[in-house]
Amino acid sequence: MNQNDYAEAVVKGFVKDITDYVFLSIQNDDSLMRDYQTNVNRYGLDMVNMAIGEKVKTLLNLDNDGENKNPKSHLIKSYTYHKLP
Repeated sequence: MNQNDYAEAVVKGFVKDITDYVFLSIQNDDSLMRDYQTNVNRYGLDMVNMAIGEKVKTLLNLDNDGENKNPKSHLIKSYTYHKLP
């Protein structure tokens, strides 16, 4: 595998799990976590999590590619894998 193939594999792997990484970022940042909790209290857990998941997909122009039911983030029970279009 050359450096370009390797770089592409790394980025595609990151994109696949990007939703989990976003939630990990939230749970590891005190300010983001406070805002997350405020929104969860105001709108409900499912609504907030779905909104974040949808923003990941739309803002990054990604396609869905299956589901992971074992996320690393404790804020979610599952998430959609993504791939580049």
